Amino acid sequence: MKTEIYYFTGTGNSLFVAKKLKELLPDTELIPIVGCIKNENFTVKGKNAGFIFPCHGLTVPIPVRDFFKRIDPSSADYFFAVVTRGGSVFKGFKILDDYLKKSGKCLNAAFTVNMCLNDPKLYYFTVPTKDEKEEIKKNALRKISKISKIILDSGDYHEDDNTGISFSNNAFLNKILEWLVPFATHFISPKIKKYFYADSKCTGCGICEKVCPSGKVKIVSGRPVWMPDVKCYLCYSCLNYCPYEAVQIYSKFWMKSYTEEKGRYPHPYAAAVDISRQKKL
Repeated sequence: MKTEIYYFTGTGNSLFVAKKLKELLPDTELIPIVGCIKNENFTVKGKNAGFIFPCHGLTVPIPVRDFFKRIDPSSADYFFAVVTRGGSVFKGFKILDDYLKKSGKCLNAAFTVNMCLNDPKLYYFTVPTKDEKEEIKKNALRKISKISKIILDSGDYHEDDNTGISFSNNAFLNKILEWLVPFATHFISPKIKKYFYADSKCTGCGICEKVCPSGKVKIVSGRPVWMPDVKCYLCYSCLNYCPYEAVQIYSKFWMKSYTEEKGRYPHPYAAAVDISRQKKL
């Protein structure tokens, strides 16, 4: 039974999970979501269809939502989603289920896999040590093995979307932020004209342009420019794959950015070329 795994990745965590899951599932094809959304309509052809992507602002990333607006899932019988995260709660499985229900389908299985945090603007971000990376990898492989067995059995499985790190110990405040953060991620942050910038360490090497999945970053006169008329996916590829750590995030009155003080995290098994390949179907 053919399985299609549709993936989106910013810094390689979700690509790592997709590749490892492919190794455990027979007759499986990896398909990049970013390449698919260039088509106005896209038909799922596998009998099993999986979606692997990172948690963005507690919810589904922008390109994944765009993808679900375009797909025809009618030929598939079993659907699963795997979300990679830095430990935060994820509130997006219902969104995917609602999209599928429009075609008379449902999300049969939903999983999360904890990976290294890749958001250097946060004050608590730290570059993981070699031992920490190995421990996270070991736990992730154990979880991926469990996921593969459930998928092979076409099993129903739904993880509790309240598990993970919350914003505070105040339940009421968490409820507000769990609504506000996804709203800001999808409707406010992508429209901010000054979100990223390149500091004096920039050499104009062009890697930020190569890895940017939406085409927002362009090298103009030897410097990266974030094009105002192009949607930003907030994947932080440009931030984490810059070899000189020259790409930064502006601080806002509502958000202090620590990128100038922090290091970076690209997945150790995902090079810049691996990220850029997802732009081609």
